Amino acid sequence: MGCNTSKDSFQPAVDEAKEDSVKNGDISKAAEDGTAKADKEKGAENEKDQEAAATKIQAVFRGHCARKSLKQPSKAEEPSEPEETTKEELQKEFPADDKDLLSAATKIQATFRGHMSRKEQAASAAAKSAMNIVGSAAAKIEEKMQDAVHELEGIDLADPDLHKAATKIQASFRGHKVRQEVSMHCTVDESKK
Repeated sequence: MGCNTSKDSFQPAVDEAKEDSVKNGDISKAAEDGTAKADKEKGAENEKDQEAAATKIQAVFRGHCARKSLKQPSKAEEPSEPEETTKEELQKEFPADDKDLLSAATKIQATFRGHMSRKEQAASAAAKSAMNIVGSAAAKIEEKMQDAVHELEGIDLADPDLHKAATKIQASFRGHKVRQEVSMHCTVDESKK
């Protein structure tokens, strides 16, 4: 029983996570534009620290797996269900006073928390933007309604010329609808023949 935790086995997942963060807008505009040279240097340093942290955790875990495989009997004698590692065994394997392991874990946690914070900020900004768009659209609709109300207030509904104009518009529209229906019936009759 061995553990395949080499750097090569984790690299596709790391690359995929980087692509996802770029798609989600997690990279700052300054880094995208290339205007902050110091940020790039910090990013490279941060990437080296992350790689060192991951390497340390992988090495400790590989050692754990190797020691565990030496303790287990051969495959012929192996029980059907693998034994679970107890809390005491884990405390022996990963001592609390291992400074390198603690700093590696802290670095990974800080990176993940930063990622989540940027993701939440992007979602919050998108929600604020959507609310602003909805608010401005509602204001425009309200303004147009007020304009229409003011325009209708000046119309005298008892005016006989207004009634003649409305009657003419209605007659024209009814004639249009009848001509459409007649042409549809003629087309259906011709297609049946």
